[in-house]
Amino acid sequence: MSRWITAPLCLLAGVLAFSAQAEPMQAMYNDWQVSCDNLNHCAARNSQDGQELVMKITREAGPEGKSTISIDYQRNSDEQSADAPMANRLQMNGKTLSFNHREWDVSKKHLSSSNRLVVNDFIAAIREGSSIQLAGKADPAQPVRPMISLKGLKAALLVIDDRQGRVGTKTAWANRGNKPVSTVPPAPVAPVLPRFSEPHALSESEISAITQNAATTIENNDCSLDPSEREVHIFALSNDKALMTVNCDMGAYNLFALGFLVSRQAPYKMENLTLNMPFKLGDDEQSPELINADFDPKTGMLSTYDKGRGIGDCGVSSRWVFDGKAFRLAAFASEPACDGYSIGGEWPVLWVTQNP
Repeated sequence: MSRWITAPLCLLAGVLAFSAQAEPMQAMYNDWQVSCDNLNHCAARNSQDGQELVMKITREAGPEGKSTISIDYQRNSDEQSADAPMANRLQMNGKTLSFNHREWDVSKKHLSSSNRLVVNDFIAAIREGSSIQLAGKADPAQPVRPMISLKGLKAALLVIDDRQGRVGTKTAWANRGNKPVSTVPPAPVAPVLPRFSEPHALSESEISAITQNAATTIENNDCSLDPSEREVHIFALSNDKALMTVNCDMGAYNLFALGFLVSRQAPYKMENLTLNMPFKLGDDEQSPELINADFDPKTGMLSTYDKGRGIGDCGVSSRWVFDGKAFRLAAFASEPACDGYSIGGEWPVLWVTQNP
């Protein structure tokens, strides 16, 4: 099940301290969700909640941080219908919004811009509004006219300004001032991934000995699957350590496994695999579980993909690389809102790294 990574409300007071490594955050402000990664790259979007109309705003950290804005109409209707393009039908406070096609990328159900001045002007125009509606002929099969609630947008913008040190500067979206752009701090530096060295392949005798030892060590009550249905996978991590995963429980769309670090020499000592997060995962102090886990023996990358529900529009995913002693987080994404927007695992990214 997906988890929240919450930020204290004191963010709104502008007291966030900057450091070499930012703490990821993810929180809801009324109808808007804000996600910021460890480089203070932030994204905000309205909760779709059946409206099928979604606005997404992104901004990178730093004085000249790039920004984007997009609006998508996600209704599954015939593209050849007679309805006018979405950009011609969006209204706020009863007035039709104007989108210059030279400044916006416009299609029937999508519009976007990465022009900094255009993004700034559009946000300034809508941040005090209550909602944006899709006008036009009402669909009797659609009981609620598609709309974007703007309740919480200003708070979301202030959080982004605060995270990136923009409050009171000329670059701020919610609380602009006269402080120069040069006072905006640079983006934090991404942590460097450890380099993985591909070890000698496991021999048949090693695999056999490790498997036999595991069969007598793993407690049956650790796994709900019958021993005959458990799949065991063993991968070389280094010349003296191996990773062993045992499929233990299966749901409708998630496969749960136990993980172990195993020595490659007798007496084949086993220890539980622990994945230590470099930031706090909400109120949950436990290590992430191995859900839909996969391991690439060429890169030493262990990945997990925990779906909140079958269509994959919410959940958490992570990637870990072995540094010779333990697995270190390489990437992390989270989508707590199961509202049909982020289908396919394209969830907000909260942790990024760079290759050595």
